[in-house]
Amino acid sequence: MPMRWLTRETFTGGLSDEEHRERDRQWLKARQSVRPLLHSGAERLIDINLHDGVINQLRQVEPDVVECQALIGDNDVGYEWLHARYLGAGLNVVEAGFGAGGSLFEILRDELAIQDGSFVHSVITWPRGEFDIVFRSVDVALTPGKGGERMALFARTYKQ
Repeated sequence: MPMRWLTRETFTGGLSDEEHRERDRQWLKARQSVRPLLHSGAERLIDINLHDGVINQLRQVEPDVVECQALIGDNDVGYEWLHARYLGAGLNVVEAGFGAGGSLFEILRDELAIQDGSFVHSVITWPRGEFDIVFRSVDVALTPGKGGERMALFARTYKQ
């Protein structure tokens, strides 16, 4: 299920200013309409700002478990490590390219939806890539992080 509102063209200048504003309005409206339907941990995801998060690890660890670890935040709000364990889950690649060659990738934005009784967490990344995690529940933990860890993650990637 590709991202509905925040597509690649949203971030690459493929939209006019008005089209960009309209997509943002649609995204916010969709978030508000799905919010009351979220449960089983998904209600926590919608309030976490993933923009510019650096994904350190994303993997299908068992046939029905996906794990994601990302350093989120910025210098203004501070940094946190997001640890998400999606249960009853599958990882679906919508646009290949994220994490190519073991490289890190940044989150541009994410969307939450409900489809066929499951939750769908769609994520678009920079410089390329998009994925969905279809899940039944998610365990989310946030722990303190530091800005220096962000640079260390990138430094580690570029040494490979």
